[in-house]
Amino acid sequence: MIIPEVRDAYQSAKIWTVFCFLMLGGFVLTQKNSYMEVDALGIWVLTCLIMLYLSRKKPDRFSDNQQRMVLLMGILMCIFSFVSIPLGFTNPPYSIGELSLLLAGIGVLVFGLLNFRSLALPVSIPFIAVVGFAMYELFIRNEDWITAPIIPFIVSLTISLLNLFGIRAVSDGNVVSFISLTGSPVYLSIVSDCTGVWSLGTFTVTVLIVLSSFSKSISKKSIVLIGIGYIGTFFANIIRILVVSLSGYYFGPSGLIEQVHVHIGWIVFSLWLIIFWYYYFTRQIGVSFFKKTAPEPQKNT
Repeated sequence: MIIPEVRDAYQSAKIWTVFCFLMLGGFVLTQKNSYMEVDALGIWVLTCLIMLYLSRKKPDRFSDNQQRMVLLMGILMCIFSFVSIPLGFTNPPYSIGELSLLLAGIGVLVFGLLNFRSLALPVSIPFIAVVGFAMYELFIRNEDWITAPIIPFIVSLTISLLNLFGIRAVSDGNVVSFISLTGSPVYLSIVSDCTGVWSLGTFTVTVLIVLSSFSKSISKKSIVLIGIGYIGTFFANIIRILVVSLSGYYFGPSGLIEQVHVHIGWIVFSLWLIIFWYYYFTRQIGVSFFKKTAPEPQKNT
């Protein structure tokens, strides 16, 4: 028998999830796609999955004073979503970042009013992520000198991998060059954006979301797994560079290579996130995403 308040929390989480993705999906379909939109959608997917999972348990409740504070916080979050651009905290034009601020604020208000304490924190995580990325962007304005020591290593690793594929590549500073099968030279400039620093930032946000929602799962094994996650995120970026290089080698320096450069990054990174967090949730936390079917009883003959 399902406890009524558990059923209510789960139904509320499902309705909220549908509402969020209707809003986010409509925004994405009407706006020009960008890599940051993929990041934001990934954070919302993870947030909603955590909310659906937590809503299956008996929800915690706020005290009266806590509820008033949470409702005030939700109102301030909604207001901030409208003034973040004028204040210079986020940049125009209006993007999925500002929409995430608004949706998170509305979510805090909704679950504050419903008095589901266990759902109020997860629904605010996209707000924390956007604010964190804004602060990260302020920091990353100095990324050129921060990532400068990494670029030579990535250039050297890229050349080594291309040589393994039988492609004779050379470097001049941060530029990797080789001759394509079409006979045209291909020049790839490895700059700060190619270091995968944004992917590492996104992965860090997902780590904070999971660890804050499943604090009991933190152990030596989880720390090792997260370390592997960072290494995998770095090499997912190396795979992106390699695929871009191979497309240039086989098809020349224009045309397909431009499309591969635009799309391969989010494809590889998304696949890595899915694989890593699926393993982490199923092996470390013990979450089952698929119902196990009981074996049929054998009939006596």
